Amino acid sequence: MPLLDAVLSLSEAPARHEALQRILRALARVTAADALSVLTAADDGSVAVTAQIGLSPATRGLCFRPAEHPRLRRATLATGPIRFLDPSEPDPYSGWLLGNAGEIHPIHACMAVPLRVEDRLAGLLTLDACDPHGLRDLRDEEARVFAGLCAAALRLDASPAPAPEARRLVSPAPGAPAVPGRSAGMQRVEREIAVLAPLPLPVLVTGETGVGKELVARALHERSPRASRPLVVVNCAAIPAALVESELFGHRKGAFTGATAARAGRFEAARGGTVFLDEVGELPLAAQAQLLRVLQEGEIQPVGDDRAHRVEARVVAATNRDLRREVDEGRFRADLFHRLWVYPICVPPLRERREDIPALCERFAAGFAAELGARRVDFTEAALRALAQHDWPGNVRELKHAVERAVLSRTVADGESAAGRELVLRLEDVAPWAGERSRAPQIEPPGPWPLDAARERPVEPLAETLERARREAFARAFQAAGGNAAMAGRLLGLSRSFAYKEAVRLGLLPGPEPQRR
Repeated sequence: MPLLDAVLSLSEAPARHEALQRILRALARVTAADALSVLTAADDGSVAVTAQIGLSPATRGLCFRPAEHPRLRRATLATGPIRFLDPSEPDPYSGWLLGNAGEIHPIHACMAVPLRVEDRLAGLLTLDACDPHGLRDLRDEEARVFAGLCAAALRLDASPAPAPEARRLVSPAPGAPAVPGRSAGMQRVEREIAVLAPLPLPVLVTGETGVGKELVARALHERSPRASRPLVVVNCAAIPAALVESELFGHRKGAFTGATAARAGRFEAARGGTVFLDEVGELPLAAQAQLLRVLQEGEIQPVGDDRAHRVEARVVAATNRDLRREVDEGRFRADLFHRLWVYPICVPPLRERREDIPALCERFAAGFAAELGARRVDFTEAALRALAQHDWPGNVRELKHAVERAVLSRTVADGESAAGRELVLRLEDVAPWAGERSRAPQIEPPGPWPLDAARERPVEPLAETLERARREAFARAFQAAGGNAAMAGRLLGLSRSFAYKEAVRLGLLPGPEPQRR
């Protein structure tokens, strides 16, 4: 029962964020929403994304000023659920939906519910569905109930002391390293974080793709005097070149076609906090000039504005490129390079710190187990040995995904949901992802096919074969996920929305009731 799951999250979840995530997952099961979020209100009137489903991970910590967003302004002033019916109002989450890199289509379903604690606005619960009728079946009374649970979750301690077992696998104990790893290379990184975090200097984090540069950036922020202010994460490689300056520095209404409202940029959203510029080497030269101005003068100039504005935010940047070579080849400004290259932190690749792999595997497995509702996940010695011997060209990110796939593989093999169970990952669960037995078996070229065999097993049209295989794959995924469309989609490598719609098409789930007139 989704509502019961949401209620139990308040007593079972160890911290605020996990409670909010569980409530959103329960709400997702009773709606066709493609994105749900909880935003918390700050003393200055801004609201920041605290928990979300269906949005880009980069939205975590994203801050909005309601005065600049008509829908958010109306939501903060509302006394109950509000549905947005005016398609001319821009959606704050345009371009942030997973699997939807462009603007949200203006004709879509969107609603918000204010979260109040002791008659004070504590935040907002928002729901977006690309289907214009996607939120039709969610009654206002039900939305109020889930909003009340979210408001109660906001009163939980943001980071209470975890149980001893959970502390070992999930959350570091007080005084623990900011980044996981006991190797010499990670100990060096830990010392550098301790020295640089309290300083206002910009920091450049270098290393191969997937080594954990964002984790270092978060540690620098959380150990700094700015920890109570926002950390805004920007993936520079994911922003179209034509929109980079608008995203980073904001724009004024009418600054360009489609700018129907003023929008604060990421530096404004991070005022007093930290901006983490991931893949900074991907910035176009025009944006590099603006970034240099931020570092030198502490000023930004929104697109379409004639005046510069003071902004106070620390810059932490990261790249997997050789910026010296980029400077030599004219793709990166030399003056900006020297501004960032005050003291670079180089994160070593995973193949140079294999001794960290077992602890990382346990950490990732424990986090994913909590997401699945499993009691715990353990590894056999053979499984851990196979994982530790692999080179992991994708580094920590690839290892994390491999562990999650192994957990899902074991869940599917067992043929039942992982909720409430203890899982043990064996060699056969991790070997396909750790490079062993990953090659398909060689098949000898067949000789002439006997006609009798073709008559005994009639050949059906390829479309029918593929459709049957598709239905079987979806049926297994939904069975393993306990009917949860989001988890089934993850098993299949699809979005929750597409997994649900396809399951309905295949007759595995009942479709939505016809619209009442």
